[in-house]
Amino acid sequence: MLSAAALAPAVAHAAAPVAAPMPDANIDKLVALMAPEDAISRLAGKAFDAGMDQQLAADSQMKANFDANPGLREQVGGQLRSQFTAILIAALPSLRTQLGGILQQEMTAAEIVDTLTFFNSPTGQKVRTEVYETMGSAPGQSPQEVQQAAIASVMAKMTAEDYPALMAFGASPAAQKMGTLNPKISAASKAWAEKLVAENRDKMKAMAVKLTADYLARKGTK
Repeated sequence: MLSAAALAPAVAHAAAPVAAPMPDANIDKLVALMAPEDAISRLAGKAFDAGMDQQLAADSQMKANFDANPGLREQVGGQLRSQFTAILIAALPSLRTQLGGILQQEMTAAEIVDTLTFFNSPTGQKVRTEVYETMGSAPGQSPQEVQQAAIASVMAKMTAEDYPALMAFGASPAAQKMGTLNPKISAASKAWAEKLVAENRDKMKAMAVKLTADYLARKGTK
C-alpha cells in the first residue's frame, strides 16, 4: 500500500531507460514522499480498526463482551490502536531503508529527480493526498484494487490545470520505471508489516487482556 508513486504510470506509459547510481539524498527525499509518517500513522489506525471489526465479527464471545460494555472498545481499543500505530512508526526507518535499496538499484538519477519534481508540484501533492485517502478508506484491499480505486479517485479530482503535469509525468521514463517497481515496493511493504505484526502479536494480546481486566475491574468498583 505504500507504492503511491506508481499511480501516474497507470495513466500513460513510456519506455524505461537503463539504471545508474544517484545521490542518496534524492533517494531519501523520494522514500519520504512514498512513506510519509503522517500518512502511515493514519493508515495504521484505519487498518487496526478494520482488523478489530473483523475479529469481533469472528469472535461471538468477544463481541458479546464489547456489546455489554459500550465503553470497552473506546478505552481498550483506543489504547491498543495507539500502541499499534507507535510500533509501525518506530519501525518506519527500516521500511524506508528497504524501499531506498529498491530505488537505488533500479532507478537513474534523472528518474529520481523527475519523480521528486512531479510529486512536489501542486498536482503531484494532490495525487499523493488522494492516493493515501483512497488507501485509508478501504484497508485490506490488494495493491491492484488500491491502484484502480486510486486512479479513479484521482482522475475525478483532476482539473484542467492538472492535466499537463499529470500527462507529462505519466508519459515519462520515470513514471514507467515506478510502474515496473510497484510489485517490488508492494511486496517489501507487505512483508515489513507482516513481520511487525508477527513480532508484536503476543505483546498486543497480553496488553489487550490486561487493559480489558483493568477496565472491567474499574467498572465493577463504581
